Amino acid sequence: MQVALLAACVRRGLKVLSATGAGARADPTRIRLADIRESTNDPLSRAVRHRLRKDYGIESGIPVVFSLEKPKAKLLPFKGLNGEEENPSDYQVVPGFRVRIIPVLGMIPAIFGQVMASYVVTKLAGLEVQTEPVVNFDIDHYHVLHQRLIEHEELLYGTSMQVEVDVEEVVYIVKDLWHGRSARDQCTKDVGRGMWRAINDLMLVRWDQAKPASISNLVLLKFKEANEHESRSLEDIKENEPEFFSRVTSVLKRAEVDFGL
Repeated sequence: MQVALLAACVRRGLKVLSATGAGARADPTRIRLADIRESTNDPLSRAVRHRLRKDYGIESGIPVVFSLEKPKAKLLPFKGLNGEEENPSDYQVVPGFRVRIIPVLGMIPAIFGQVMASYVVTKLAGLEVQTEPVVNFDIDHYHVLHQRLIEHEELLYGTSMQVEVDVEEVVYIVKDLWHGRSARDQCTKDVGRGMWRAINDLMLVRWDQAKPASISNLVLLKFKEANEHESRSLEDIKENEPEFFSRVTSVLKRAEVDFGL
């Protein structure tokens, strides 16, 4: 029922917001709002994603509230009237209908509801809220990206003296500005889409090669994209890709505002 309803809304162009499993969770700080394809650690969400993709060809575009916390318990055993365990499928009203239950800490579903209500109200009010990206990098990943930047600067310019960011600032650039994805893989319609699962193909490079590698002049790109970017001028990008140029400059302007530059 939930899958069919979500699919119907998407196909009709209706705005829809969904929630995944809140059962067996206890940490409210792990609750996130993101596109459904980035919801993780949730068996219900995984099943919904699979059905949407398989039955309706829908892979993304639906904002969902979910928890990054792994469930702390499994479905409780199903016992019949005689107190003995029985096959739950024998009691299903319709195929796939779950008759077993999972332990729920009452506050967590309530917080899910509050997050959903806040999202709807801010959308109706026209208030743009920057959601917290779904973080899959740890501090070692940021160190790698920082070191990769230094080595690239030394290779390209013969020195890393113009690298004006440390690891803490790389965290901000990668997580808050680019959400862990290539600058060419951004979508303004997404709701806090998640970060790349790996950094093997990502690097930070200067947006404007005439300026230092500062917090307001670094973009996250795939290796091939970085090579192409450094072979072009900003004037060329602005003329041939005005939308991309405008989006990147807008993001970098946010860094200037955040750091008072």
